[in-house]
Amino acid sequence: MSVEFTGRNVRVTAVLKDLARERTEKLERHLGGPAQVRVVLSQEKHRFGAEVIATHRRRRWKAQEETADPRAAMMLAFEKIDAQAKRDSEKRRDRKHRGAVSAASLKQAPAAAAAPAAPERRIVPTGQRSAVKPMTVEEAAMRMDGSPEEVLVFRDAASQRISILYQRRDGDLGLIVPEC
Repeated sequence: MSVEFTGRNVRVTAVLKDLARERTEKLERHLGGPAQVRVVLSQEKHRFGAEVIATHRRRRWKAQEETADPRAAMMLAFEKIDAQAKRDSEKRRDRKHRGAVSAASLKQAPAAAAAPAAPERRIVPTGQRSAVKPMTVEEAAMRMDGSPEEVLVFRDAASQRISILYQRRDGDLGLIVPEC
């Protein structure tokens, strides 16, 4: 935990430092690791401003608040930082688990429904017909290299069976040979 304080036209008291350290600990528990926080307190006439900049693992959040009380301004700025960090971590989690049911959708589901309804799937015809040509696996791989298609159905010249060659996510080609 690293908390840096700056006061512009205002003295940073020990109470404000303790409050910022406490809120930083709460933020770190939420993030799951150490965070660097910079707190800038300022005063203009009768308004106190608090700017909080938090950094954690190459992510950065920034919040500003102005109120008549420096403690309230800092608390509101930390609440904004917490909300930004939660939103960011939820986006990352949802991006990693796109197919999984999100916690937000489970909370919105009515209590009477025991199981969530299965998503409705559609079969969309491509309008593309192709003949299943006899070729070797190597010829099919060469054809896949020059084609934007992700899947190629062909008849294996050696065994005369229908085979499927597809583009894998890791960049390699996958081969499916059905057993008959």
